[in-house]
Amino acid sequence: MSDNVKIKQVLVRVANSVRILENENAGDICYGVAKLRNTRYGVLKMRRLIDILRGKTVEKTFGILSVMRTKLKGALIVEKTLKTAVNNYNQARAKKGGIAKAASELKIRAIFADGGPIIKRARPRSHGRAFSIHKALSHLTIVVSD
Repeated sequence: MSDNVKIKQVLVRVANSVRILENENAGDICYGVAKLRNTRYGVLKMRRLIDILRGKTVEKTFGILSVMRTKLKGALIVEKTLKTAVNNYNQARAKKGGIAKAASELKIRAIFADGGPIIKRARPRSHGRAFSIHKALSHLTIVVSD
């Protein structure tokens, strides 16, 4: 490594509470963050899907999601959010004076799903009773970087 390029490990804070351990090189690091809140899809189903995608390139992820889209509703949700994260990255890059990058050059730095509020409904049962139905919501956060 040359002397003018000093690489150090830093804890970069992105958005509200996303923390990523990253090698910072000359301070020109740029992120694209997309958050989808209160989506009508269970958090455990979402986590099962995003565990497959973690750490892959964006181009490879789009390929995986295009195949899974016919079987899983969550694949379409993740795909739309990922497109938003890539567009947010390109806009942040343009603000810093850089040029937009293709999806093949970007990588998913963080992807996670958190539980959202639970919608509670009642289902009528025999003898005037009511059984509760819980409809799960989830939040999805995706961070992309080069």
